[in-house]
Amino acid sequence: MDQEKLAELILNRRTRKPASFHAGVPSDTITQIINTARHAPNHHRTEPARFYLLNRDKIIQVAQLMAETIKGDGQDPILVERALRKEKEWSNAPGLLLVTSFSDSNSVLFSKNQNLIEENYATTCCIIQNLLLLFEASKISAKWSTASVWKHPQFKKTTGLKNPEDEKFVGFIFYGYSEHKPAIRALSPLQNQLVDYSGED
Repeated sequence: MDQEKLAELILNRRTRKPASFHAGVPSDTITQIINTARHAPNHHRTEPARFYLLNRDKIIQVAQLMAETIKGDGQDPILVERALRKEKEWSNAPGLLLVTSFSDSNSVLFSKNQNLIEENYATTCCIIQNLLLLFEASKISAKWSTASVWKHPQFKKTTGLKNPEDEKFVGFIFYGYSEHKPAIRALSPLQNQLVDYSGED
């Protein structure tokens, strides 16, 4: 892929809400995409990303946890209504991938490197961007969500985390096929974020 095609892919990638997904994606396709996406910058070669492809039961259970997180004590009718909408949207999602970042707290590297958790998290975020671009290239719609459902006391058990004390939640990736085509989002001028000292002596 040349630079122009890659730039087009990056610019065209947009978040699409699960409510617009009308069909699921075969697990084999998702597995192949994950395997490719794992190739990302990774200090110390820790390979921190962990992936959980959730089945229908777990998707529904996670949706219920999200609803409970939103509605809180159930005293606010606005939050209760929002929780019901979110539970319905998530429950109907055709596919859901949970991504976490694993840092082995019993390793020698962990004891010597106080930045390991942050470095592993950064690698996993790069992998998620790879996932999203590969989804886009495969005409698969996706949404990366960092919703606070991970704070629910039943989250780790419900999702079946293998190393719950050493895995940091990075995001849910909702995926499916969709006909929805959101507009390309305009960003603020580059000079608002770029400090260019390259021309100075």
